[in-house]
Amino acid sequence: MATSQSAGTTPGVAVERARVAGVATALCPSVPQAEVRDLAGALYPQIVGTRYLSMFDNAGIVTRRLARPVAWYAEPHSQTERFALAVDIGAERAHAAAAGALERAGVDAVAVDAVVVASSTVVRTPGLDVALAASLGLRSDVRRVTIGSFASLGGAAALALGSDLVAAGYGTVLVVSCEMNSLMFAPGDDSPGALASMALFSDGAAAVVLTPPGGRRGLGIVGTHAQLVSDSLGVMGFDVNDAGLAWRLAPNVPEVASAHAAGSVTDALGSVGWSAADVDHLLVHPGGVRVLDAVAEAIGVGRERLAVSLEVLSDMGNVSGATVLAVLDRHLADGVPSGRTLLTAMGPGFGFEHVMMVGP
Repeated sequence: MATSQSAGTTPGVAVERARVAGVATALCPSVPQAEVRDLAGALYPQIVGTRYLSMFDNAGIVTRRLARPVAWYAEPHSQTERFALAVDIGAERAHAAAAGALERAGVDAVAVDAVVVASSTVVRTPGLDVALAASLGLRSDVRRVTIGSFASLGGAAALALGSDLVAAGYGTVLVVSCEMNSLMFAPGDDSPGALASMALFSDGAAAVVLTPPGGRRGLGIVGTHAQLVSDSLGVMGFDVNDAGLAWRLAPNVPEVASAHAAGSVTDALGSVGWSAADVDHLLVHPGGVRVLDAVAEAIGVGRERLAVSLEVLSDMGNVSGATVLAVLDRHLADGVPSGRTLLTAMGPGFGFEHVMMVGP
């Protein structure tokens, strides 16, 4: 199952439908990956000397971004405390990212016509969209859209939906992805999925301001593409248990990503009349080194083409849906690169989200 959208009246023609006017990232404090590894060894001495502890050294992560100090995770905390912290810290990080993106775009908050917020770990009703409306000073008639249960796909899916809203007539759209992954961790769960999440996930937010085509220097979004892999419901995701949200991660995630990445990318590029040879810049959600390598191999590129994704993974770990927007932020750090850019994420579903962009 796949869906594509490109602007213009002729299918397959890459016509700009929205412009990336500003991007910003707001992460939680940095801690060395080695400290998290040592915590895992202390909590679960049975994994010392096994491949489960070596995951921390082989994850391609040097520093992580965690909502609380490392020692906090060695202690038991109630669901109430953890979920409340996720709401409070998540709202603060989401605000910082959104305010930063608006500042970089040169857009006042009252000019925002719609806000799209993606989060799977900040659980509250009303949600982050309402918190952002209050803290940023958005208009009372702002259109609010929230995306839940997408996890690693959330940032890319929100970016795609944001571009749809701009193309539909909403002049300025604020896109925010925020995840507080570590606050879902509960000591005592030594399942492979829990250990993998402990080795990979970080906390923070990223935001993008989208405006109509023209008028501002920035990447132009020319198309989006989404695909669900059949019979893949159990590959990854969160399960609700007595401790809260437990991360489920099948060991064959890299194989699933590799098996379907090439076809999904080909379909996405084809929807705007591109081929793989046309792509100048490749921004892939860094779900882990093995996943990145699998995707690179599947679409026939070397690891060097994923340099920005690998840098972000090393510096901040996997911030779930916000990570690919952080990759976009890093990509734009020295200005807007010319040429064609493909932004790709994969995650629960199992699914893919692609956004095709063109620089000046």
